[in-house]
Amino acid sequence: MGEPQNMNAVDGDRSKVVFADDAAAALLAGHLGELAAPGEEWVVVKRNVSRTVYRGHIGGQQIYLKHYHSQSPLRRLARLAGRSDAKSEMRFTQYLQHIGVPTVPPLAALCHDGIEWLATKAVAPAVQGDIWHEQQLGAGPAGQAAIRSATIRLGQMIGKMHAAGVTHRDLHCGNILVCPGKDQPQIMVTDLHRALRRRRLSRRDCGASLAQLFHDRYDFTTRSERVRFLRHYLAGNGAYRKGSLRGWQMMIEEFARRHTRRQLRQRDNRIFGSNKYFSPIRLPDRWAGHVVLSSKRKMACSQAAHMVFTLQEWQDAIGNPQSLFEGPGVEVIKDSPSSLVVRRTLRIGENDVQVFVKRTRRKYRWKILLDCLRDARCTRAFELGHKLLTRRIATALPLAALERRAGPVLTDSISIAEAVEATDLDTFMRTWLANPPRDTALPVAGQRQLAQDVLWQLGRMVQRLNDNSFAHRDLKASNVLVRWSPAAGADVVLIDLDGLRQQRCLSMRRRFQGLMRLNVSLLECPVVNHAGRLRMLLGYLRRPGCGRINFKPYWRLLEQWSAEKLNRQIRSRHNRQKAARR
Repeated sequence: MGEPQNMNAVDGDRSKVVFADDAAAALLAGHLGELAAPGEEWVVVKRNVSRTVYRGHIGGQQIYLKHYHSQSPLRRLARLAGRSDAKSEMRFTQYLQHIGVPTVPPLAALCHDGIEWLATKAVAPAVQGDIWHEQQLGAGPAGQAAIRSATIRLGQMIGKMHAAGVTHRDLHCGNILVCPGKDQPQIMVTDLHRALRRRRLSRRDCGASLAQLFHDRYDFTTRSERVRFLRHYLAGNGAYRKGSLRGWQMMIEEFARRHTRRQLRQRDNRIFGSNKYFSPIRLPDRWAGHVVLSSKRKMACSQAAHMVFTLQEWQDAIGNPQSLFEGPGVEVIKDSPSSLVVRRTLRIGENDVQVFVKRTRRKYRWKILLDCLRDARCTRAFELGHKLLTRRIATALPLAALERRAGPVLTDSISIAEAVEATDLDTFMRTWLANPPRDTALPVAGQRQLAQDVLWQLGRMVQRLNDNSFAHRDLKASNVLVRWSPAAGADVVLIDLDGLRQQRCLSMRRRFQGLMRLNVSLLECPVVNHAGRLRMLLGYLRRPGCGRINFKPYWRLLEQWSAEKLNRQIRSRHNRQKAARR
């Protein structure tokens, strides 16, 4: 941030500051020291290792102030070469305004003596594009009409920007502001410090930029909406002469898949790191592991995902891991040769969190050597759980994973996960579809629609698992929870990740094993009939733009494998009964 004497020097020397116009100079000239070192009256909006964004008021005008403080070798070298992110963003902002692309109006920029900042006017009311989009999705037909209008304007705006040779290298909806209007929303692009201008952009440059936007909204938009956006983008860019609409779509979708893989790898690598989301932890008596400080993904109606913890709070809460299984309020859920599971309320700082605490037990002694060469099951489940959340697959939020070793030998392991207030799939189907509670007055048509939605989501969940190279060897109804309310609808949540594995390539047989296990599990639920299990298969097979599905070969194969699985289960039970009689 700089020393006080540097701040005073900047305050007294206006020649180092680049003002947007005379009005900006008159507004900010007497507040340069305050802009260089914001006080307590400035509210921190966003903070990371490279930038901090403040919000405050000067002369009755609301101001957003962005400080750049990246200390990476590349950024320090760029500053020595005279490149300033603040001044670069200001130049791009003014240039885009000149060509008719709406941006947040800049006021001033400074890069001098280790201090670098950019001040802009506040645009109110304005909402980030991803937040606005999610709000409109729940607003019914009016929201859909607003999304269509914003999609057209966004496509035209980005097309005009690319036609001028400017590409945004961090193009996602968080960097797009939406100002609701009476007729149609106004859209602005922001955060242009990584923008790049060339004399002429190639198709590859344009496609790589749009791939970031497609990746960001892929799970929240339909194929038709993405094609509509692309059509208006090409019209704004004047790029029909460079290729067909179908060709652009195929190219951008391929770039989006590559971008998604890079993003997922980057986010997976931070699970065992020390950052704002995760932290390693060490406890007495050779306990060590990893804990969650905050969660980027807030799924499955999680309350803990909205909480922020510190490492010291975790050390105070689980300083004695053995005490997690003792004391008042501890409810034993499972006590078997493979694991001990209890439910309790865990006090973490000022937050009370309902959690499941699981201690893994070793059934076979020969696995002692195997555990010396790999992470404990709780650590693998912790990693896989956060990988699922990153890929928007609902699961209980893993909060901590602890293991104790004597040298390389694993002696104990404990996992802590948030308790999801939901019902297992079998119980949910029996309760709400066979005999729904009288106080809900769920009609027959509503029961049928609820069953269809849950089974369809079940197939989609297995599809997303397989598409991301995950396979679950213990996928059954008791490991799937359903959370439902008349207002929010139904959510399918996957729990018990001990049987989950991520593989480089899944065979067709491996993919259908999960569906086969679910199909066998649903056979024990009388309210799920033949049509319901078929709907689950269709939910797995259906993809955007796939057209009519020839499902019968898959269905016959699924039924054949399910019958073989049932025969194996029956033989296994008979063998156990014979062994017990002896």
